[in-house]
Amino acid sequence: MSNEAAPAPFPPATLLVVDDNPVNLQLVVRTLDGSGHRILVARDGPSALAIARRARPDLILLDVMMPGQDGFDLCRTLKADPATEDAMIIFLSALGEVSDKVLGLNLGAVDYITKPIQAEEVLARVATHLGRRYLERELRRSRDRLDRELESAAHMQRLLLPGTLPRRAGVQFAAHYRTSRHAGGDYYDVLALKDQRLGVMVADVSGHGAPAAIVMAMLRATLHAHPGPTDPSQLFTHLNEHFAYLQGTGIFATVIYGSLDPASRRMRLACAGHPAPLVYRPRCGVSTVRVEAVMPLFLMPISDVPCVEHAFEPGDRLLLFTDGATDRRGPDGSMYDADRLAAAFARLGDSPPAALVQHIITELDTFGAGQEAEDDQTLLVVGFD
Repeated sequence: MSNEAAPAPFPPATLLVVDDNPVNLQLVVRTLDGSGHRILVARDGPSALAIARRARPDLILLDVMMPGQDGFDLCRTLKADPATEDAMIIFLSALGEVSDKVLGLNLGAVDYITKPIQAEEVLARVATHLGRRYLERELRRSRDRLDRELESAAHMQRLLLPGTLPRRAGVQFAAHYRTSRHAGGDYYDVLALKDQRLGVMVADVSGHGAPAAIVMAMLRATLHAHPGPTDPSQLFTHLNEHFAYLQGTGIFATVIYGSLDPASRRMRLACAGHPAPLVYRPRCGVSTVRVEAVMPLFLMPISDVPCVEHAFEPGDRLLLFTDGATDRRGPDGSMYDADRLAAAFARLGDSPPAALVQHIITELDTFGAGQEAEDDQTLLVVGFD
């Protein structure tokens, strides 16, 4: 049987063979000849280290018993150097004790072959490890491409959100929006309606990532195409009918929408499965705003969506949010929960809306202590002057 290596089914790599014995060195090089890989050689540890730092080999076939710096010590040096730490190392050694193999693998080697070597075994193991490395790199490149695409999608999604929030006499707005990873399903908006009214919406599409982001974008387009959504009940019926094709898919959206008259500080609210807003009043503290919720949108036909009208006073702060805020987890697995959000709102409610939002986000981040959020987070504060 010929010992000539068959060409690899992946791009050529750079191999470094290290052995102080010229016969062994020639045998390994002859075994690898014809593989299509670039083959470098070294006769001792210092030479191998210098070559590895310069050439950055993908794989090193390393003898253990060498004068001066032995293979184990060279492996330690290679793995401690950022320039060479990624090189895969296969030990080739006459030391066949289990303890020697365990030591080599614990030092970071990917394999250990006992001499005298068998050409077919060396070729097979080299091909296996290079193939795995190639697939890992391809996977990493694919993941990086996907991350870039998702970042672009997230950027486009943010363009769908209000660039600036409207300001009317007697009322001001502030918002925070953060997706759990790139694009997400949360949405908020403040629309200028007829008769100087404002439409205030916060929504949360089920799921995460691209599917939720696509539905969020369609929800936004449908809302803006609606001819003056001053009636929350009629708007919910329209949205639910428009997205009837989503029924049975498991995709749904929780939504809260209010039609606000800034002059009278009165708001008509409708809710579809969404967390009820909180209101802060300087004399009374924080309470939950009463809403009569129907089921989330897009699940099945709905009718007779109830609306509740609320009157607000100067100094009041209305907080609309998605459950990504209250479900934020800390390092111990506990949730921030609605009680903590209400307590923070009570402490900070006298702040202007923008400062209030920033204070709550800072508290959420402190509670999370570096843990990545599992869900999208949206806050929208309405401040009444």
